[in-house]
Formats: sequence, C-alpha cells, structure tokens
Amino acid sequence: MPEIAPGPQGGRWLGSLRAFRRDVLGLMLDGARVHGDVVRFRLGPIVAHLVNDPALVTQVLQSRARHYDKQTRSTAAIRAICDDSLLTANGHAWDTRRRLIQPAFHRQRVGQLVDTMTACIAARLSTWQAGATLDVASEMMRLTFVIAGKAILGADVSAESASVEHAIGFMLERAYARWGRMAPMPGWVPSPERLRFQRARASVDRIVGRIIAEHRAATAPPSDLLTMLMEARDPDTGAGFTDAELRNEAITMLLAGHETTASALSWTFALLAAHPEAAARVRAEVDDVLGQRTPMLDDLPRLTFTTQAIQETMRLYPSIWAIERRAVSHDVIGGFAIPAGSSVIISPYVLHRHPRFWPDPERFDPSRFDRPKPSPAYLPFGAGPRYCVGSEFAMLEARLVVAMVTQAFRLTLVPGHVVAPHPSLTLRVRGGLPMRPSVV
Repeated sequence: MPEIAPGPQGGRWLGSLRAFRRDVLGLMLDGARVHGDVVRFRLGPIVAHLVNDPALVTQVLQSRARHYDKQTRSTAAIRAICDDSLLTANGHAWDTRRRLIQPAFHRQRVGQLVDTMTACIAARLSTWQAGATLDVASEMMRLTFVIAGKAILGADVSAESASVEHAIGFMLERAYARWGRMAPMPGWVPSPERLRFQRARASVDRIVGRIIAEHRAATAPPSDLLTMLMEARDPDTGAGFTDAELRNEAITMLLAGHETTASALSWTFALLAAHPEAAARVRAEVDDVLGQRTPMLDDLPRLTFTTQAIQETMRLYPSIWAIERRAVSHDVIGGFAIPAGSSVIISPYVLHRHPRFWPDPERFDPSRFDRPKPSPAYLPFGAGPRYCVGSEFAMLEARLVVAMVTQAFRLTLVPGHVVAPHPSLTLRVRGGLPMRPSVV
C-alpha cells in the first residue's frame, strides 16, 4: 500500500488552515523544503497535496491529466465571476470550448494585433507626468484592460478602465477569500459583501453585454477575437456560442487577458527598478533595436534580454501562483497515496524556487533564460492540455509594454515602500507599486 505523504501537523482541528490564511506562500515553501516534493496539508476537513517536482507535475497536468479535473474550490470561486467557460469547464464542454477558441489565439492572428496594442500603450503613456508619483500596478491594470478590450472585444473601454479595475479586483479578492474558508457562506445568502459582489459583476456584465449586442447588430462587425468567436462553429454539431456563452468567454478573456499580464508587468518594473544593471541592459537593448520608433512585430525577436527579464520575473512572481486539480479517482504520486476527491496543488511560485532546478533561486537573473527552460520546471502558463491559450497574446503585449515604457521613461521606486507579494487568485503587488517616472 502506498504511504501517506508527509506534511506539517498543524493544529488538532484546523491543521494548517490558519497558516494557509496568514501566509500561504511561506507555508508551501516551508512544506516543500522540510517534507520534500509531495507534501500533504490538512486544511480543516480538506486534504490537499502540494506536488513540487517536474516529473510529478507532468503526471498531473499531462500524462494522467484525464484522472484530474477542475471540480475544485478555487474553480468554484472563479465560476462565481465567469460561470462556465474555458477556465472552469471540464470534460467534453471544455474540449468543445478549446476547439472553438484556440484559432482566435493562433500566433499569426495575435501578431496582427501589434498596431492595436502599441496605439493603446502610447495613449496611456501620454498621460504620465515626469516626477509625479504613479501607482504603476494600477496603471498596468488599466492599460492591459484597455488593450484586452480593443484587441479581444474590438471596443474602446478606456472610459470604464477605472471602474472595471476596482470591480474585478474586488471579485478576485472575494473569490480567493471563499477558497480559503472551510465552509463558505452560500452565494444566495444576502450580505453587504454579497451585494457588493453582485454590483461589481453586474457592472462588468453591462460592458460585455453591450459590446456583444453591438457586434450582433453590426452589418460588418470589427475584425477582432470576439467576432471570430461569434463566427466559430463546432465541426461536429455546427453549433456556435450563445450570447450567454459569449459573455462567459469574453469575461474570462478580459479577466485572464488583463489581470495576469498586468501583474507580470508590475513585477517586471519593480524588479528592474531594484536591479539597475539589468534595467540598464534593457534600456541599451531597446535603444539599439528601436531607437525612438514604435516597435513592430519583426523587432521583438531582437529584444532578447528584455524578453529574458520578463521570463525571469514570471519565474519569481508568476501571476498564476497556484494550479489546483481534484483527483477524480485514487492515484499514486511519487509513491504517495492521493485519495479520490482530494486536492492537488501545483505552485509555480514554489516550483520556480526549487534549488535542484534553479540555482540561487531567489536571485533575479534574466541570463538564466539564455537557453530555453523545460516546461515542467517552468510553467508560468501551465502545462499539458490546459496550457494557457492566451500565452502568445500575453508575451507579445508584455514585450511591447516594457519596450515602450523604457523608451519614454525611467521608473524609480518611491523610497520606503516595501514591495511584497499579495496572493489572491493572481499574485499582485501588495499595496500597489508607487513609482516616479523621469524622462529618459
């Protein structure tokens, strides 16, 4: 019989639940360091296993992916925001959505969005004032939302960027809080928090619903990703997306397409400001490749160190810091029993600090990426069948933003502000990122 995996004992009744709520990143890092690559946590009545070895991660996300699904607490929390979508569906429903959505994010199709992205970036940067304190985390949230709105939905959503930033931020925080509760309050129970959540969701619904209706009514809808989804048909049934399904996928793409990239960009600027030599190399490369002209698609392969700086940022501070699966049936991972119904957590944040695969793991060193890293040891976009469909979109956008900000400004951290991670459903910068831009 396989053994039960080792792990922290924790309290008699709650196990490690209090430590999970207080410092989940520290809990998982300590667990992996003390107990190894498969760690069992008891979180109240819930049993969860951290898997922290590339070969074992491959088992969960690839070779035995059908034995694990997303009927998890974290998925249930996300479903409250976007209902059933590519992010939350399982089985045949997920297969169908993936088949319909994948072509919209093909590399060639995404490459055609460069001009759209650079126009949005230039417009946002024109509002920055040299010497004024700027919350770069908030700026990145608003910028990536505007880009996602224009590129994915074909709409100018700049007027709504501030309200959506607050609405999505609140919904994500509430969803994460529900994940960490032993017995979350049912969604139908009225409470001030529940009412605020409903208002936040309704505000996003109105924006997306209006854009879908405008696309439906247009005689020549814009050439954007939403139009591609509206025209997509299942090759087996001929069915397309209903308006409700389009709403779910559009909100999912807005959520995933701006929140995760904004977090990665915030961390990139924070780390470059804290490492002047790396920042100088990025500036020199951008100046050499671009000068002061707007970047084009063909320029991006030459921005090698800039790309490596973004990749190294996503190693240290991956936006998706935890990937949760449910064991559909009993399994064995690394010689340890995984009971059916238990939670399996893969944490890129922890795995990307594994000293066996990342020497001096806490050091910011973009040159690590002089050579490609094997996927199971580096998975900012996940792995296996559910590898992030928007990875090309995100990397294209991130390189353009970093290049254009570097052309226009030098960002310095405001003295005294402590830059620290804040794990919600994504890995944000705690308390924002106040910085001062100066003209280059």
